[in-house]
Amino acid sequence: MSIVHPKIGNIKSGAPQGKDTEIIIFRWDEMASKPTRDSKGVVMEGTFVPKAGKYSNQTYATSSSISLPRGIEGDEDKTAYTQVPEFSHPGSPLEIEELQYDIMNKPLGLAVKVGGCDGEEPYYKVYGTCCNPLRLIVEGTDSNEGVMDIMRFEMSRPSKVPPGRYYGTFPLATATTVAADATVVDVSNGDGEYQLTDNAAATEITDLTNASHGGVYTLLGSGGSNPATVADGGNFLLLDGADWQGIAGSRLTLKAFDNGASIKFIELSRA
Repeated sequence: MSIVHPKIGNIKSGAPQGKDTEIIIFRWDEMASKPTRDSKGVVMEGTFVPKAGKYSNQTYATSSSISLPRGIEGDEDKTAYTQVPEFSHPGSPLEIEELQYDIMNKPLGLAVKVGGCDGEEPYYKVYGTCCNPLRLIVEGTDSNEGVMDIMRFEMSRPSKVPPGRYYGTFPLATATTVAADATVVDVSNGDGEYQLTDNAAATEITDLTNASHGGVYTLLGSGGSNPATVADGGNFLLLDGADWQGIAGSRLTLKAFDNGASIKFIELSRA
């Protein structure tokens, strides 16, 4: 009996992959809920939801310095993944030194957005897990050749899983504020979070404007007497056809899909 192997994806170019220079660093112990891996072990389903008052950090990296290696190593029958992402930050500003001090010896995760160019679907490569987090190692230089910090992240032991692929957003301290009573949300600031505001009367959001195909946008509930709602149908395709209400602490993450005639928004997750 012959064995039929699953078809491997189309051969892609081995040229360097485009990477966002804004690196996401977060603490696993500050997330109230986290995505889970699908049955094939790579794609992360769900969303990152922080504990009250907690956020992810966003840090600039020199583009050419971003290195996202992955490997499998170990003795026979004991192989596992290694995850050692690194990047350099130019100069030595106070903010980067304070960040390094704050996250030193903490259980970290790191995410870098890749793709999004030449028709590629963008996603985050997520390094570390809640059970096997990263730790920060810094190598600073200050010489006549320049000033920079190399920030390297390592696991304390090899991992059973590879870096994850995450298609959602991360909780940042600087969400875009949406005006009260708005029925249309302007997402021209791009992927990320949009904080809704309590309304003077019952308000339904009917569309997101200035969205891009493949863009991922998270609406944050306002709570209050008249939180905005999003109804299934029209421009929105919501899971199980269930409407969403923007109560305090709620989140709705949507992905834009351009069908050629209009842009529709498909629910990725909610909390």
